[in-house]
Amino acid sequence: MQNQHANTPLILGLVSSLTMAHAATWEKLPPLPEPAAGFVAGCVNGKIIVAGGTNWSDGTKRWLDTVWLFDPATNQWTLGPKLPHSVAYAAFASDGTRLYFAGGADGKQGRKEIYALDDQFKLTRLGDLPQPVVYGAGALRDGQLHVFGGTPDPDDWSKGSNSLYAIHLTTGSTSTLAALKELPNPIGIPAVTAIDNHLYSFTGAWIDASQQAHNATAAFQHEIASDAWKKLAEYHEAIRGVFSVPLDEYRIYLAGGYSSVTAGFVAKAWIYDLRTHQYNASTPMPLAVNTTFVRCGEFIHLLGGEDQMKHRSDTCWRIRASDLLAEKP
Repeated sequence: MQNQHANTPLILGLVSSLTMAHAATWEKLPPLPEPAAGFVAGCVNGKIIVAGGTNWSDGTKRWLDTVWLFDPATNQWTLGPKLPHSVAYAAFASDGTRLYFAGGADGKQGRKEIYALDDQFKLTRLGDLPQPVVYGAGALRDGQLHVFGGTPDPDDWSKGSNSLYAIHLTTGSTSTLAALKELPNPIGIPAVTAIDNHLYSFTGAWIDASQQAHNATAAFQHEIASDAWKKLAEYHEAIRGVFSVPLDEYRIYLAGGYSSVTAGFVAKAWIYDLRTHQYNASTPMPLAVNTTFVRCGEFIHLLGGEDQMKHRSDTCWRIRASDLLAEKP
C-alpha cells in the first residue's frame, strides 16, 4: 500500500513556492540624486516629483531648494529649476496632475505659502495659510488640500495646535475646520491620509516644556460632512514619523518611523482596516527609516528619509499595492 503521506513534502513545497511567488516584495530603484528627508513628494502624470527637504553635511543641517523628477519609464532622475526658497516639513499631497504643498520651514522661519507644482516644473503660488505651519500633514479630499497639526515656529512646539485647514485649490482660499480637541497636546508629523470624505490621522509627536519629545499612539477620523472627529483604535506602538498611504477604499498601509533611543528607527509595517478597525501586520520596509511614500499607478514608492540621527538616506524602492492587499492577515 502506498504511503498516503509520501507526497506531503512535494505538496508543501508547491504550496510554499506558490506563496512565495505571490509574496509582497520590494524592488530597488535608482537612488535619490542626493540624500534627503522632510521633502514634499507626489505622483504627477505618472512621474514622481521630490522637492525641498533637508540633509546633513559635516554636522551641519542643510535646507534644500532642489526639485527632482523621476520617470519610472526610464528609471532616471531629472533636475528641475530651484524653488523660490528652501522648504522642508510642509504639508503636501498630489492629485495626479499637480503636487500641492503648504507651509513648512526654510531653515530660518516657518512659511505659509501654498504652491502647486506640475511635471513641467511650473510652480504656481495659490495663496497663503492663515499662519505658518511646520510639521503638519496634508491629504487631498473633495478638491481641497487639508492641513492638520503642526506648529508655526519650527523651534517652538509649544505654539503648536491641532488645527485643521481646508485649502480650496481653485481659489487658494483657506477655511478653518474643527480642531481635534480630544488630544491634550499639539501634534506634529502625524500620518495623515484621506479616503472618500474622511480624513485619517495616526500617531505623531509632541514636545513638552522641558523639550522632551513624546511619541503618540492616538488615531482619529474626521468626517467632512459633519466636521467632527472620531477616535479610532490606537496604533500598536508609540512611534513618530510613521507614513501612511491608502491601498484601496478601506485599507491603509502604515510603516516606518522612530520608536525610541533603544529601538531607534523601525521597518515595521501594518495595514489598518476601516471595516474591522484592526491593524494587521504587513510586509516590512527593506530598511528601518522615517520615510515618505508616494502611490504612483500600481506601485507604492519608498523615497529616502531619516535612517539615523543627523543622517539622511538616498534609498528608493517600490512595491505593488496589489501584493500588499493579497496578504493574509
